[in-house]
Amino acid sequence: MGQLFAFLYKYRAFFTFLTLELLCIWMIVRNNNYQRAAYFSAASGFVGNINERTNNISDYFSLNKVNRELAEENARLRELLIEATKISLDSLGVFEIDADTTDSIQYQLIAAEIVDNSIRQSHNFFRINKGGKDGIKPGMGVINQKGVVGKIRAVSKNYATGISLLNSQNQVSAKHKNSNRYATVQWDGDGRDPRIAKLLYVTREVDINVGDTILTSSFNAVYPKDIMIGTVASVKPDQNQRDLEIDIALSVDFGSLAYVYVIKNLLIPEEDSLFQNDPIDFNE
Repeated sequence: MGQLFAFLYKYRAFFTFLTLELLCIWMIVRNNNYQRAAYFSAASGFVGNINERTNNISDYFSLNKVNRELAEENARLRELLIEATKISLDSLGVFEIDADTTDSIQYQLIAAEIVDNSIRQSHNFFRINKGGKDGIKPGMGVINQKGVVGKIRAVSKNYATGISLLNSQNQVSAKHKNSNRYATVQWDGDGRDPRIAKLLYVTREVDINVGDTILTSSFNAVYPKDIMIGTVASVKPDQNQRDLEIDIALSVDFGSLAYVYVIKNLLIPEEDSLFQNDPIDFNE
């Protein structure tokens, strides 16, 4: 122990300098958007590579559950395809999409694997094994077969970091399915319950009940409309406001995330160009 103290005392100037340097770097990253984005981008590549290797073992033991969920999702997709096209099951082996139909496609899905995921913090993030070379960009929405997962925040060449729905700073535009009333979903970081989020800005005259479905709205370009978010778990009047106090049970099990889809909105460049060239003045 005496030798340790002697060593620390001998190099005290170096350790003091190192501590101050780390403190300065932390303050720069914390208070500057550009440096913060650069840090997340660099960290995504390094940490993602390590996490992907360690997660391969746990993924092996969860293959049964993943395969079951994929089979259920394929069954639902077949049902939708049959209903939309009125084709028979025998013809599902091989089918063609008309060229005129592809021109109307707005969203593309990029499959990815979760290599790191947090659910116990007030600001939770996840990391996927797809990055810039796969067409991933910051701001893209992320879903799985159960519903909304989050959106991409930072991207490196081979990995990307996303801000989870379980992040108290992440709000999602939503709607109540039965009434079509628009609202906002936000996770309560103080509760630290990865299964429950808040549905905000729903006034008391709305007829909303336990078990009602909450979907994404069409008021943002991150997610397609009508993507599942959750179901109403409890409803009660807020004593201090005219809004209802609503908890929703999230449809996604964030504790067992394995595979997700990153949403590429093909019309975003057109929407951004329209807004920049002809911004709407709501004061007119």
